[in-house]
Amino acid sequence: MRRYARGVKRPALMVLASALVALGLVVASVASAGPTDLIGQPAPDVRARPLENDRQVGLDAYRGRVVVLAFVATWCGACRRMAPTFDALQREHGEAGLTILGLTHEPRDTIRAHVAQREPQIPWLQCTGRTALRYGADGLPTIVVIDRSGRVRAAYQGATDDVAGRLRRAITSLL
Repeated sequence: MRRYARGVKRPALMVLASALVALGLVVASVASAGPTDLIGQPAPDVRARPLENDRQVGLDAYRGRVVVLAFVATWCGACRRMAPTFDALQREHGEAGLTILGLTHEPRDTIRAHVAQREPQIPWLQCTGRTALRYGADGLPTIVVIDRSGRVRAAYQGATDDVAGRLRRAITSLL
C-alpha cells in the first residue's frame, strides 16, 4: 500500500482531510452568525455583573420590559457617538418599560472611571460569559432589541443617524 506524509496511509489522510474540511465549515458558520440572524428567535441569555456588586445579572431580571443590549466599549468612538441616543431613549421611554444596558468586556475599574466622567442614563455591565459571542457582536456598537416576551426583534451595528432612527422606531413600536 502506498504511504503519504511520513507513513500515513491514504485512507487515513482522506479521513483527516474530510474532518478538517468539516471543522472549517462549522467554524465558518459560527463565525458568520451575526446579530440579525437572531431576529425572531428567543434572546440568548446574558451573563454580566453590575458595577456595584458581583451578583450576576441575566435577562430574567428584565422580564416584561423591552430591553436594548448595547455592546459597547469605553474607547470606542462610534459607541460614544451613540451614547446620547441611548441616554435620550432611556429618559423618554424608561417609565413605559424600556431598559437599555451597556455591555462591555472591559475591566470594571475602566468602566467605573468612564461612567464617573459621563454619568450615563443607562447602566453599564461587565460581560462575564460568552454573551457577545452568543449575540454575534463582532463590531462596536452592536445593538440588539428584545421585546417584552424575550424575543429578538431588531439588531444593528454602527453609529449612524440611520441606525439611531431605526432603533428609535423599533423601540416605539414595541412599547
